[in-house]
Amino acid sequence: NENIRVLCEKGCKIRFDMRAENGEKGFAIYQNFYLSSSYAIHINDYSGDTGDAMRYQNKYAFSTKDKGNTEKAQRLKGGWWYEDSTVFCHLNGVYEPGTNDAQTVNWYPWREHENLASVEIKVKPK
Repeated sequence: NENIRVLCEKGCKIRFDMRAENGEKGFAIYQNFYLSSSYAIHINDYSGDTGDAMRYQNKYAFSTKDKGNTEKAQRLKGGWWYEDSTVFCHLNGVYEPGTNDAQTVNWYPWREHENLASVEIKVKPK
């Protein structure tokens, strides 16, 4: 996270390329992305065909099982920018093919909690 924070201090674009288990592909692009203190994510200006899942993570600090929103990180078995209420995406989740659960790698507006087959995240400085 520190390398990404430093890389994007002056702002970056970020792209998420996803593939569902049935082979369907989708993407999300955010024109404005950076990490601030406590690795809080700042992300907006969405375009794509998967839905704007990251808007719910906007301005949340990165949490792990021992820092931040620890209860959610423990329950969902991975570090992420967890919002207080629900899980709209979890790209650092458990990879469990054939499942539909918030603990898995998922992007809710596109495939709900269906486990995704793959995700690539690409960051580009402006």
